Amino acid sequence: PPGGTTAVESYDGATWTAAPALNTSRQYNGGCGTQTAAIAYGGGPPEISATEEYNGTSWATQPNSMATARRAFASFGIQTAAVATGGTTTPAVTAVTEEYGGTSWTTTGSLSQARLYFAGAGIESSGLAFGGSDAPGTTKYTNTEEYGGASWTSGGALITATSAAAGAGATQTAALAFGGAIAPGNPFKVETETWNGTNWTEVNNLNQARYFLTGIGDTNTAAIAAGGEYASNTATANTELWNGTNWTEVNNLNTARREMGGTGSSTAGLVFGGGPP
Repeated sequence: PPGGTTAVESYDGATWTAAPALNTSRQYNGGCGTQTAAIAYGGGPPEISATEEYNGTSWATQPNSMATARRAFASFGIQTAAVATGGTTTPAVTAVTEEYGGTSWTTTGSLSQARLYFAGAGIESSGLAFGGSDAPGTTKYTNTEEYGGASWTSGGALITATSAAAGAGATQTAALAFGGAIAPGNPFKVETETWNGTNWTEVNNLNQARYFLTGIGDTNTAAIAAGGEYASNTATANTELWNGTNWTEVNNLNTARREMGGTGSSTAGLVFGGGPP
């Protein structure tokens, strides 16, 4: 079976509450949508392609899975118009992009730079992918790519090359990147960068340095940073809220975890899967 957990938690702007569990355990998984209309897909290891939809009450496994089983990819969109791009199929890193139209997955244009452990933002017709690394993790990327619903084009580079960072934002012109891993010897990152559609600008830092965290938020002025890894093989439950200027520590997740999917807004968020179990 794939690694990870089936655990799900929902956030109401103040506290995290246990929610109905996934049908399939997963970590390094993707997900998007809202707190009451979400989708979870992919994950591993070993890599899986299973897709589940959430209606606020329960998860339903969909009959049509992703064409390429993968983990550690970027995801964005809504439940009926989702995107999965990049990631790994072990041992290969892929650039393949797939779109979900509410019933099935379709392969579309590939990324210019194959990568894993990177973040995404936006919607199916106007998306963004940024950062990431090669399979050994020795090379970190600053590459930003913009998605128009069929193909990718290069955009402005991140200020700091990073992998395993989180992203937030539901538009291609207003995204947020935070946390992640930099060079060996200084792996845990606190930096936050905001995207205006052309350039990235460094803004105020997270309070806790971490990577493999999850980002939630439909704007770059109101986002959540949840979970992640803050020391070698040590997960955190720490949650921080971004108000457009500063990060503030708020109530923690009920269970410390990393490499999980997340979606929703800063006042109605959802996290699912992740590890350790």
